[in-house]
Amino acid sequence: MSYDTTRDSEQLRVIDPSIDDFIDRYNNSSGLADGSRQTVFLFPGGMACKLKRATAPYVDGVSTPQTFAYHTAWLEPEMLVWPDDVPDLEMTKVAPGKYRDKDDRIIVADGAVGYLGCTPYLGFTIWCKLKGLDYFVFGWDWRRRHEHSGRFFVKKFLPYFQARVKDECNNADPLANFSLIGHSAGGMVVNWILRKNDANVANMRLAITVATPFYGYAGQVHRWFEGQAPFNGLFNAFRKKIIKTICSFPACYAWMFLDEQTYTDNQAALAADPKYPLATYPSTDKTTGAIADPYNPQTNGALSRYPAPGATGFDATELVHAKKLVQYLASDLDPALAAKFFIIRGDTTANDTAGSTTWDWVPPTDPSPIADGAGVPGDGTQPAWTARHVGLAAANVITVNGADVEHTFTMSSPTTLGALAGVLGV
Repeated sequence: MSYDTTRDSEQLRVIDPSIDDFIDRYNNSSGLADGSRQTVFLFPGGMACKLKRATAPYVDGVSTPQTFAYHTAWLEPEMLVWPDDVPDLEMTKVAPGKYRDKDDRIIVADGAVGYLGCTPYLGFTIWCKLKGLDYFVFGWDWRRRHEHSGRFFVKKFLPYFQARVKDECNNADPLANFSLIGHSAGGMVVNWILRKNDANVANMRLAITVATPFYGYAGQVHRWFEGQAPFNGLFNAFRKKIIKTICSFPACYAWMFLDEQTYTDNQAALAADPKYPLATYPSTDKTTGAIADPYNPQTNGALSRYPAPGATGFDATELVHAKKLVQYLASDLDPALAAKFFIIRGDTTANDTAGSTTWDWVPPTDPSPIADGAGVPGDGTQPAWTARHVGLAAANVITVNGADVEHTFTMSSPTTLGALAGVLGV
């Protein structure tokens, strides 16, 4: 079995206890108030899924299946104080679009991050139980390309999940009536799954995104230069290692502000949002104010936009791939699919969300060449203008307001859950 095949097999094996839990809840629930059943799959946000790392390496050339023991690689509370294990998440490109994990120790996802049973999605799961929804929190590897996670869910996980549940729930089909819900970057995976319209999701009733950046956000471009607090450690002792680790994650290349072509194609619609317009391109040169497209970085003599790849591992080829992905995810939808697509976005009413950035040339890269512009309406992370798709009908875009819709915990917000109840009809 190849590395990729083994990783997929191990991912299913690690997910098995969560499927067991779903089966127990399914068999002990009467479903919705009218006695019908509805399954919802939640895709947590980027960096909000727990990752587990094998304690031993994969061995090439072994014909028999390989299985491993695992320990939590993301996120343990002690990493917030002493993050020396975070660089173990680094990925190694072995061919275009193909990656292995550091030291060939396979990493798989396992639900949402949390501590002592508390996760950012605890309110959501309790709400599902109260409403009679059959829920499954699908952990996905937020380091990998979004389409890899979407393809695994559709082609590998869903058939396996369906067969197991039918076998142990008196032939009840959990996919007879189901919906996908994606929080933040998890919504990008949901968007991809909807657009591919695979036969395995033919019965999908709804695809719902919550606080998902359809047109990017300000946070990612900082990480190429600044790493990520608090994982940089005291006095930035680990910052260079954290930057190198982040640069190895292909998914992160698709999280930046929209490319200039997508902006041009949708400029009128983005500016026409009655409450949250995007009037100008959000990424500009610090000195001239000219467009600084993250997906088409220009040069200025010996100066450039991104850090040197040798020291950081920054991968310009992943930037090219990410541009194709973000353009695909922002493109027009088939009308039948658009009718299934609902978007929930947040506005904390504090105008506390970075809605633009300015970008200086590099080198040097310290201090950071990236500066945030003025705060705009949003959920503290995603501007309200990015968390909707301009091609959807107004009725399919729902805005929730209030301090409780802050980005990280919005899926446990009563306001957000009330909006979800309306969309799901519960």
